[in-house]
Amino acid sequence: MSERENPESGKKEMHEDYSFIKETIKKNPVNLGVHVKRLFTLALGGALFGGSAAVAFTVACPVAAEKFIAGEEVTLSDARPGPIGISAAEETEEAADAEYVEEDVREPEEIPDAVFDDGQEAGNESSMEIYASVYEEAVQIAEKPMKAMVRLSGLSDDTDLLDDSFLTYGEEEGVIFYSDEKDVYILTNYKNIEKSDSIRVTFCKGAVAEGSLCKADPGTGLAVVRVPRNLLTEEEWSEVYVASLSDSFDLSNEKTVIAIGSPSGNFNSVMYGLVTSVSGSLRVADAEYSLLGTNIMGSIESSGVLLDMQGNVIGMIMRTDEDESILKGVSIAELRPLIENLSNGEQLRYLGIVGASIEKPHAENLNIPQGIYVEGVEPASPAMIAGIQNGDIIVEINGQEVESMMDYMTELQNLNVGEQAELVVCRKGTEGKFVEMEFEMTIEEK
Repeated sequence: MSERENPESGKKEMHEDYSFIKETIKKNPVNLGVHVKRLFTLALGGALFGGSAAVAFTVACPVAAEKFIAGEEVTLSDARPGPIGISAAEETEEAADAEYVEEDVREPEEIPDAVFDDGQEAGNESSMEIYASVYEEAVQIAEKPMKAMVRLSGLSDDTDLLDDSFLTYGEEEGVIFYSDEKDVYILTNYKNIEKSDSIRVTFCKGAVAEGSLCKADPGTGLAVVRVPRNLLTEEEWSEVYVASLSDSFDLSNEKTVIAIGSPSGNFNSVMYGLVTSVSGSLRVADAEYSLLGTNIMGSIESSGVLLDMQGNVIGMIMRTDEDESILKGVSIAELRPLIENLSNGEQLRYLGIVGASIEKPHAENLNIPQGIYVEGVEPASPAMIAGIQNGDIIVEINGQEVESMMDYMTELQNLNVGEQAELVVCRKGTEGKFVEMEFEMTIEEK
């Protein structure tokens, strides 16, 4: 016990003394064996890692050099998003010009819209330049044939009391295809001017003359109109062009064509496109013509002609019931015999048979005779009166074999109205076999 002064009271108090045990902490002895093993393990691991890295670098370096230096094609997985319409090489150059760094690469959704707009604008300008160039070439090719296009208005003898002018039935587009010293001949559709009392023809530079009908074909709706040359001055005639009608056409797809006249329903327009199909046909009584389908958008008012790239007329634009939105034309090469008959005002022979050619491969595959398959017979026609029926196959006319509608049309036009035509047809019998039958009928005029 010991006496100590209390700092708070100032009095001395007795306190018990405690003794503490003092300990000395000794260091653990160093184990050199353990440290040597650890150092050896680390050294061995480093040597193995370094060797592996060296081998990998040696193998990968030539491949990487060949890929990035020699220009190996980059797959989609290797490419990063870029502006639309810009190639990978152009994108790399633009990135270098903009001083892009790897950290600045952003996801596509973070790229500003202006970048995409610039790329699209550049692409559109290029496409528009190509389109403008092709259209300009089409206009140049159509420049002369456009001077052969005329507008025909069907007029009535009655007058409009409001403005004292002739009443107009309708208008059609026509093409000048022949001219001699006296007359100019125009091929046109006839529907809108059929009931007219007179025909007014307006030429390319605005000259006007009155024309007269040579002949019309009710089946195709085509007609030829004649205009005397003396109705126009020499200066006015100098502006007129005579279009060239093609006498042949390779009926194959992907042929570039130019539509002039009123292909869209508006006068004096030029359009271009491709012949996309030749599988269709225009079938009328006693005739069949190939239809040239195009990818040109038309309308119910479409008219005019189709040109090839040399400016020759290869088709007459027709209004069909199948699809008014797609422009179609009848092969002018197949129409030439009809156009000649119409120009000369000749009688058009008529039996009333609507048929389709049976090609030789089809005949062999179906084991049927080759000839003209009768799809229909017009009411009260010579063929119906004689007894021709749907499903018959015509193989002869007046002793001449017919294997196609062209053969049939040629043989029929060689006969005269009022003559007797003898047709040999094959008709399927009760046992499924074809039996030959003969029919006689009198040729009439359309």
